[in-house]
Amino acid sequence: MSGDAAASRGSEKMLEIGEKLAAVRKARGLTQVAAAAKVGCTQSYLSGVENGKKAFSISFVLELIKLYGVSYETVFGENSADTWVFEAPETQSSVTGALSLLEQLVECSDSAVLEKGIDEYIKLCIFGVFRQLYEANPHNTAKMFSTDSRSTTEAISRLSENMPQLIDSLIKSCHIRRDRFELPVERGHELRTFIRECEELLGTE
Repeated sequence: MSGDAAASRGSEKMLEIGEKLAAVRKARGLTQVAAAAKVGCTQSYLSGVENGKKAFSISFVLELIKLYGVSYETVFGENSADTWVFEAPETQSSVTGALSLLEQLVECSDSAVLEKGIDEYIKLCIFGVFRQLYEANPHNTAKMFSTDSRSTTEAISRLSENMPQLIDSLIKSCHIRRDRFELPVERGHELRTFIRECEELLGTE
């Protein structure tokens, strides 16, 4: 292969890899500015890499692969850049996915007290729904519970109303840094989907 042919092939490969990196970034819901900040480069440099105009090191691309949460083969494989299709990250069922997001966010606090408080709140919310469904069956006995249904519902309602203040109080008393509450970028799509679904349920959109 002549020098010109090799250079041309190298340029084509750079562009192919750059296009794949751009496609994955967009599928993950990241802007060039956000992605560049995460890996410690400028937006203009990342733009140049994605457009096949800037040379890059393997270690730099590996940083992007790690950030985007994709495999090495996704970017360096022989798939045609013209036909490459990236799917958005798969989301779990609404409830399971939401609990997973919450659990990961709470764990960022590194506070056993906060984790316990949130866990107990979620448990009581589930208990309220469970009790209503359980008692809807006339064959199930209410004697299973030591408190009456109305008292339970009112207690959970009061807890829900006071939850913002309780969480804020726990954060302050445990001296938790508020900037710790951050989800990894690869869950961005899942987070935005969850928020959109909840806002639609609340009728706030």
